[in-house]
Amino acid sequence: MTVVLTGDVHQWIDSADRPYAVETEPALAVEYARIAAHHGLKVTLFFTGRAMIEDARNVSALVQEENVEVGGHGWDSFRPEWRYRIVTRLLGSPHGWSAMQARMVRRTCSTIARVTGRRVLSWRNHAYSFDRHTPRVLAESGIRVWSDEVDPRRVGPYRDGKGITILPINTTPDHEHVYHGGQTAETVPVAKQAEYQHPDAWRAGILQQVDSILGQGGVATILAHPLCMKVADDWRTFERLCSALSRFPNGWATDAARD
Repeated sequence: MTVVLTGDVHQWIDSADRPYAVETEPALAVEYARIAAHHGLKVTLFFTGRAMIEDARNVSALVQEENVEVGGHGWDSFRPEWRYRIVTRLLGSPHGWSAMQARMVRRTCSTIARVTGRRVLSWRNHAYSFDRHTPRVLAESGIRVWSDEVDPRRVGPYRDGKGITILPINTTPDHEHVYHGGQTAETVPVAKQAEYQHPDAWRAGILQQVDSILGQGGVATILAHPLCMKVADDWRTFERLCSALSRFPNGWATDAARD
């Protein structure tokens, strides 16, 4: 039983969170990793290929942190959006044909390996987006751990038919459930407000979920984005979360796959 703390790191994109932080996401990832390290926690950070080459200076600083595992997060966060909308409409998936997806995965993995000197063994697609080809494509590219599934009913990792280990996000993800930046009680549609929490309530809920999952002998996988944690309250919730998580065993995504 263990805790796996993960985050997703993108290139500079005009997201709803972007106006609330001046730093790049790789720069925030460095802060994130150092906060986690202060509390004795390992982190797995899933990077887009473009983030690797747009901010190589901060990526270089990040890989000096001994508590960091770097995974793949696709190439470009499905930007420009119009292109991926057309591909999805025509082919039923933003990844396009199987060969297109395989090329994207290879390109991302080779770029991360070139910039960091580390082989990519873990993967999470942007927006949890996958299709029927994804398990085979990832397995053939040497990925061992895949973490796109969001399912609180899953207690821990399990094997896909292609041999890849699926590591479900089984605690509440931050981005679509935490008030932060422009996502406030005033701006989130009333119909969706029941899905949102203020940062400290989200943190308390995560800890309850971790206690339950570990009590069942499972692996608790947390998704807390560096950008969201910065924007929410300038790291205060993340600091408190890491402090509380420090009492549990923890590991990287690839460690959990071996459990």
